[in-house]
Amino acid sequence: MRSIIIPFILFSISFLGFSQTTKFKKHNPCSFVIELPSDMKLSKMYDDDVSADYCDYEVRAADGLIIMELHSLLTSRFGFGTIKEAYEAALSGSKLNITYKMQSANFFVISGIDPENGKIVYWKRVMGEQFISDMYIKYDRSRRALIESNIGKIAKSFRSN
Repeated sequence: MRSIIIPFILFSISFLGFSQTTKFKKHNPCSFVIELPSDMKLSKMYDDDVSADYCDYEVRAADGLIIMELHSLLTSRFGFGTIKEAYEAALSGSKLNITYKMQSANFFVISGIDPENGKIVYWKRVMGEQFISDMYIKYDRSRRALIESNIGKIAKSFRSN
């Protein structure tokens, strides 16, 4: 019986995306916090990004391809007063073939397929006390295993200050 249970537990852990080999690093570059696999590189999108009102970063996979953008904007400069208003506007303005959507007290997630290029999109917007922050991931199906094996931990860690 023991020889059946142990492989089942190991299979279940790997199936749920828990990788014991992937190491994560916590980043807090401006107005958001995120944990990324250590082989992914976070960098500013623009060298002249010196405003205290916003920040823009990109994340590159180990091979150098940009797979994620991270943006934050001062809440007072944001066009919506609540996350519900932002969520409804995002849904009504989306051109994605939406496969997943949800709203919580301070964030929403919209995921789907971009009909123009077939890429998979995952967008999380978080409303913090001072900033609204976005995590926008867009990738080809060929990168699905790389992204989706880590997306749960990355998305859960992403929050706005």
